[in-house]
Amino acid sequence: MTRRGRLVAPLLAALILAAPSTAQAQAVSRAELTALAQRAASDPAARAQLLAVEQVDGRRVAMREAMAGARGREIERRARLIAASVAAAQASPARAAEEERREAREVLAERRFHGAELPRPFAGPLEWLGEKLDPVIDWINDRGTVLPGGPAVLWTFLAALVMLLAAALASVSIRRRTLAIERARAAKLPPADDPRALEREAERAEREGDWERAVRLRFRAGLLRLDRRRVIVYRPSLTTGEVARATGSPAFREVGERFDAIAYGGRPAEREDAEHARRTWAEVLA
Repeated sequence: MTRRGRLVAPLLAALILAAPSTAQAQAVSRAELTALAQRAASDPAARAQLLAVEQVDGRRVAMREAMAGARGREIERRARLIAASVAAAQASPARAAEEERREAREVLAERRFHGAELPRPFAGPLEWLGEKLDPVIDWINDRGTVLPGGPAVLWTFLAALVMLLAAALASVSIRRRTLAIERARAAKLPPADDPRALEREAERAEREGDWERAVRLRFRAGLLRLDRRRVIVYRPSLTTGEVARATGSPAFREVGERFDAIAYGGRPAEREDAEHARRTWAEVLA
């Protein structure tokens, strides 16, 4: 095939597929087009008839433009190309639809259109729990229908009750943790329950600038002295409120409030706190 023929071939398909049909154009079938092209290679009359064709199987073709420059066997080759292009154009709607469906299936089969399967370690237990809770939920909804406002009022009441229970449990947990912390700190104090030994340790802590230790030692020494005077019964879990009620002493309320702020409130102790503890405990015990 000549270079010019190679350039013209794609143009033929474009002209045939793009051209609209018209009922008034001179028309031939594909077989007639091929036979006419065979004669046109050597017969000028057949060539003129071929160039006058404007429709092939109802499809409009630009025959003169397609055959421009064609001679001999090139005329037949281009005619066959035109016939094949017309056949492809007639079948293309069905083929195009099927091709689009195939491409759509291939695209939708890609992984990006399918969610990844993630581990679900709690799926079984949660389903079991949901099955067990369904009767409870139904029972609550049934009982709620007799209340003003419906089930929503009953659910609100139950939610408030759960919150109160949670707060109570949290409070107990905090008290236990606080007691555990206090016991751990008390374990660092001198093991002997001798108020005088504790007070000597408190004085030593003051000299070293350990104000918190000094406050704690004097407080424990003071409680032990009250125990020996039968004012209270000393125990590690004894609270400042209980001691305040037992003594009825305003001075103890002052020293107790400072001790709670330092021991439980996390306030850093200062020199003035240690000096206040020494003075105030003397007033309490007097």
